[in-house]
Amino acid sequence: MARVRTFALLISASLLSAAPSFAPAHAEEAPSANPKDKMVCKRTQKTGTRFYSQICKTVAQWDALAEQQRRDLRETVDRPQIEIRRD
Repeated sequence: MARVRTFALLISASLLSAAPSFAPAHAEEAPSANPKDKMVCKRTQKTGTRFYSQICKTVAQWDALAEQQRRDLRETVDRPQIEIRRD
């Protein structure tokens, strides 16, 4: 029984040493000089479900989205209210 284990250990060690190493795809990319090009992933949960989804965008895209939401909110808050008076 010990011989079988030793043999299996030797075979697996030889296979692992001969196998190519797999590095993640993002490790091969050169680091960008601009920090705004860095990808940032965020988890979001939609209303009505308990499952999360992941959204990945660059820092510049997240900043543009936040600015657009700020403009939309400002427009909604500053919009004049229509008053209807019935006499």
